[in-house]
Parts: sequence; structure tokens; C-alpha cells
Amino acid sequence: MIHSPAAGRSITLTGEHLVMLHDMLEEQRRFRIEQLTEPPPPPRTMSEAELEVRETILHGAQLALADVESALDRMRHGTYGRCVHCGDQLPSERLEVVPQAALCMPCQRRADVVTH
Repeated sequence: MIHSPAAGRSITLTGEHLVMLHDMLEEQRRFRIEQLTEPPPPPRTMSEAELEVRETILHGAQLALADVESALDRMRHGTYGRCVHCGDQLPSERLEVVPQAALCMPCQRRADVVTH
């Protein structure tokens, strides 16, 4: 059972729900791997700006893949659905939108302030 203090209610994260979230993560994993393994166009056919955009996209794909792999690892170890910082349960609604989420919203906001 997941308790969502902000909403003041409990949410049951069923085995079926975990399977759905696992499938979503695996789909994201496949997509990111495809992005990263897609052969690049010949550099001479791309402008400097296009090369920079491609580099940025690939870097983002690497970060996203790492987040997905980390979430799958948390599933394997039985810690999925808990904030990796404070240990609070993540609401199922958050996991449905961002299945690789590692932080609850309060910790995510604090992390965003630090990185910006």
C-alpha cells in the first residue's frame, strides 16, 4: 500500500500495476537504446548546429536510459516506488506519468532548485 501524505489517502500499488509500470519502463528502455544505436548521418552532411543538436539529443537519451535502468534496478530490489532521498512512497499517479521517477515531488523540487 502506498500512502500519499499530500493527498491524505492510501493508494494500492498492485502486482498488476507494477507489471504495467515495468512494461512502460521496458518500452522506454528499448526506445532509448534505439536512439543511441541509430547510425549517425555522415558528419559532412550535417551543419555545425545540427551536430550540436544531435549531440544534445544523444546526451539526453543517455541520461534518460540511466534513469530507466535505475528504476528497473529498484524494481528488482523491491525499492521501486519509494523516494531514493527521503524514503517516502511515490503516488501511483506520479509513477504512471514518470515511471522512472526516483524522487517524491518535495525532494524533486529541492533537487531542481539546486541544479538551476
